[in-house]
Amino acid sequence: MPLNLNLCTAVLPKFSLEDAVEIALKSGFRGIELRVSDDYHKSLEELSNTGTFLKRQLERAGLLVPVLNTYIPIEDNKSVEQLLECCKKMGVPKARLVLPKSCSASVAKSANVKEIIPSFEATNHEPIELMEILKKTLRQLERKAYKAGVKLLLELHWGTVMSSFSSAYLLTHDLDPSCIAITFDPANMMVEGKEDWEFGLKLIRSHIDNVHVKNMSWVSGDQGWSWEWAPITVGMVNWLDLICLLKRNQYSGDYAIEDFQVPNYSKQAAITYLSWVHNEFSEIYEHMNAIASPAIAS
Repeated sequence: MPLNLNLCTAVLPKFSLEDAVEIALKSGFRGIELRVSDDYHKSLEELSNTGTFLKRQLERAGLLVPVLNTYIPIEDNKSVEQLLECCKKMGVPKARLVLPKSCSASVAKSANVKEIIPSFEATNHEPIELMEILKKTLRQLERKAYKAGVKLLLELHWGTVMSSFSSAYLLTHDLDPSCIAITFDPANMMVEGKEDWEFGLKLIRSHIDNVHVKNMSWVSGDQGWSWEWAPITVGMVNWLDLICLLKRNQYSGDYAIEDFQVPNYSKQAAITYLSWVHNEFSEIYEHMNAIASPAIAS
């Protein structure tokens, strides 16, 4: 099965959208997850006004837009409805929303990198109560997504209430996966530790509809243990094994490079790095494509 490998423009915060498009194309990508933000690359308001024109421009350049990647909270009804309308107008099939932060998200204190957790604060709720509230909100979003013909993505992300397979199952197992689905991000999960890959992928396989590709490592130093992003081939995530497991669980959707080690000081540096990442992951994927075992029986 051919690889659909996109680029998350979130890894290019210092570049304009025009530069990000050039970098994506010259690095070998044919699709982007477009960062929707007031800071970069397009605001929701801008997309509401000019999104259809932008989509045509990108397609003429040779780039598809499978996902609008936002940090909009699932509880922000006005922005969610505006986002769904943008997707409908632009013909973008999927959009990403965010879940609450998990209490103080203390694992952020162990980071060697400055990272923003894509989440929102959920105050005055104990965990069990909060999860019940979120399930009700997601049920409402399921109906909105169905009416709009758009799939809403929730990402497995460190520091949020959905950082594990079990929490993802708890929140999504009884929702229609054509309306509410999951972005599987194994590097994010390694930040907080993980459950068994094989067990977890079987548990949520019906809802996985996107895979983010990057890597990370925990390192020991004078101040104790800390974590940081790592090159795709040398971090703690074994992509050879994961691609094999995804294939055995009949995953055939998109992958997207979300590598925050991309240099942002020059276009050529970004192109050189992303070309390497694109080629490395493509080789891993094609190798596993040739030797992968038959799909796991249900």
